[in-house]
Amino acid sequence: MSDFLLWSGCGRLQAPHHMKKTLLSTFAIAVASCINTPIFAQDHIKISGLLYLDYSYVLASPLADDEGENGFGYRRLYVTTDYKISDDFSGRARFEANDGSTTAQGRPAPFVKDLYLKWSNSFANGHDLYIGISSPPSFTVAEKAWGYRSLEKTIQDRVKIVSSRDFGVALRGRLTSDGTVRYGVMVGNNSGVSGESDKHKRIYAQAEFYPSEALTITIGGDYSSFGDDLDNGINGNGHIAYSAGNLTVGAEGFYNQVSPTGPGSSVDTYGVSLFARANLNENVTVIGRFDRVEFAEAGVEESENFFLAGLALRPHKNVEFIPNVLASKFESDDSSEVTGRVTLHMKF
Repeated sequence: MSDFLLWSGCGRLQAPHHMKKTLLSTFAIAVASCINTPIFAQDHIKISGLLYLDYSYVLASPLADDEGENGFGYRRLYVTTDYKISDDFSGRARFEANDGSTTAQGRPAPFVKDLYLKWSNSFANGHDLYIGISSPPSFTVAEKAWGYRSLEKTIQDRVKIVSSRDFGVALRGRLTSDGTVRYGVMVGNNSGVSGESDKHKRIYAQAEFYPSEALTITIGGDYSSFGDDLDNGINGNGHIAYSAGNLTVGAEGFYNQVSPTGPGSSVDTYGVSLFARANLNENVTVIGRFDRVEFAEAGVEESENFFLAGLALRPHKNVEFIPNVLASKFESDDSSEVTGRVTLHMKF
C-alpha cells in the first residue's frame, strides 16, 4: 500500500511516452488491490430483478368515456441486491419503479422498496431480527400462497388495509423446534416506505401454523395510533391455504376498524378473498379469485365484488405470459369495471 501511495504522490510528474502504458497498468492493479474484496465475491452479493408488464384494454366501465381505453404499461420493476456479511448478518437493498411512481414530467421515479439488515439467530437459534424497511408479517404468508402478485395484490394490500412495507424493527422465528408453529412481530412507523411524519406507530403480530406440508394457517392482527381526527385502528386477519398435487385453494379474511378521536362513527371495513390455481402441466396454470369487501363510514355502507381469472403460460421457468381479466362491481355503480390484460411476468 505504501508503494501505491508513493506512486500516487508522484503521479503529477510527466512520464515519458513509453512509460504511460506501464503506469496505467500499475495504477489499475493498485486500485483493484485497495478495494474491499467482498465487493467482488459473488457468493456474498446477489443481484436479481422482477418485471410486470401489461397490455390492458377497458372492456366495460360505469364511466362511458373510459370504455376502450387501452395501452402498454409496467406495474412493477424490482432491482434487488441481497448481500451476506457473515453467517449471522445479511440484508437486502431493493429499488422499485412502477407506472404510478413518476416525476411531474411523467418520467419513472424509482424508490426504495426494501432496505434492511437481517440478524439471524439474534436472540436464540431460529429467531431473526430485521431492522429497516421490510414486509410486515400481516400478509407475506398469504401472498406466497396466493402466488400471483403479478396479477393482483392480496386483499389487505389491494384495499389499503395494510401496506406491503413498513419502516421499523421486526422479529420472526419458530415457536416449535420443527418449525410447524412460527411467529412474526413488528413495530413500524405506519408510513409505508416513506419517512416518519409523526410520533405514532403500528404494532403487528402474527402466528403461523404448518400442520403439514400441504396446509398453512395464519392468525394475526395489528394496532395503530393516529393523530388529528383519528384515534386508533384495530385490524384482525386470518388465512388458510391447502395444496394437493397440482391444485392450490385458499381463503383470506380481515376486519379493520378505525375510530375517531371525538364523537362520531368508526370506519369499518371487512372482506374475504377466495382463490384457486391449478397446474394443467408444468407450463400452464389456471388462476381464479373472488373478493368481497364491505365498507361502512358515517352510516353509509358500500360493497365491492372483485373477480379475476387468468391463464399462465410458461415458455421458461422465469417467464410467464398471462392473459387475464379483472372485473370490479361496486354496489353504488350501475355496471362493472371490466379490464382485459395480457401480463408478462419475468424474473432475472
